[in-house]
Amino acid sequence: MNQYGRLAQQHWQEFRPGSIAEIDDPEAFFTELGGDVQDEVRIRWTAERVTSLAPAGESFLERVGRLQQLRHDAEREVLRELVLLPAEDDVDLADDPHLTEAEVAEEQWREQHLHDLLAGRSRPGDFSAAERERLRAGAVPRLLELTGLSDEDLARQGLL
Repeated sequence: MNQYGRLAQQHWQEFRPGSIAEIDDPEAFFTELGGDVQDEVRIRWTAERVTSLAPAGESFLERVGRLQQLRHDAEREVLRELVLLPAEDDVDLADDPHLTEAEVAEEQWREQHLHDLLAGRSRPGDFSAAERERLRAGAVPRLLELTGLSDEDLARQGLL
């Protein structure tokens, strides 16, 4: 189990003990989660490095600092999304009385498929035009870029 799996396990033991109790094999679960987090951080950090332009005249040490900051930012985002989940007593999306079952199901569908895109388990071309629209409907611009679902990325792939 890597550092992310250990962090998740510690966080969940404190804030989500009911969730851990429902897991058949916590060791395997947190080992896999740690690997997923590590992959996701790498994917996002790589995307940022590729799209981030170096300022003119940037020194070696400035570049190292900038790249470390990009990695830290990617890690912080992923930890917030996959590891440092709200405590069990926090209100969940499914518990929101203002959302219909269809809206909750739609958001869960979108979340799962965007996660698969970010993790490289699927690509925008795997989805129909209608499904790509569904994915884009509720995603923030930065997430669209990371998943390849922005208008520019879809046009480059010949999907728009």
